[in-house]
Amino acid sequence: MNRLLLLGLFLTGSAAVVDHPHFGKTVTANLPGPVELSVRYSTVPAHELDTEGAPLGKFLNPRAPILQLSQTVRLGSTEIPSGNYTIGLIKKGSDDWILALHPGRLRQKEVAVTPNLILLNTLSSRSSGRSDHLVIDFNLGTGRFEGKVVLTLHWGTLFLAAEIQ
Repeated sequence: MNRLLLLGLFLTGSAAVVDHPHFGKTVTANLPGPVELSVRYSTVPAHELDTEGAPLGKFLNPRAPILQLSQTVRLGSTEIPSGNYTIGLIKKGSDDWILALHPGRLRQKEVAVTPNLILLNTLSSRSSGRSDHLVIDFNLGTGRFEGKVVLTLHWGTLFLAAEIQ
């Protein structure tokens, strides 16, 4: 009887793990200066937010990813002090999105304080393939961002790249 109970609990637990294969990730980049950039986030399924039907102008933070800066970073004329920032995206038009940072940690559906938002110089595209889960990374920029470090966010068919340094 105990064996059957243990087997049942194991199978139930295994099914839960298979049904929800989402996990936390941390991505870190070390830049000259020395500046350490780090992002902590969860692998959110792409279908969790309908980017096509998302409201215009609202700060959306898929499970509240956090960007941590070890030192102040300059983006053009904007200085971003060291600290933690919630990463979010804002829909400006049907295929026009911008990445934004909110100082501190917001919960998943907590409303951002708009005057505190730092809007990042962002390129948005829907032609970079499909990502079934949220992927955030640091990469070297291309095109307009050539020679710069960019923060990338790929979720479903939405791909955003924002200049970091």
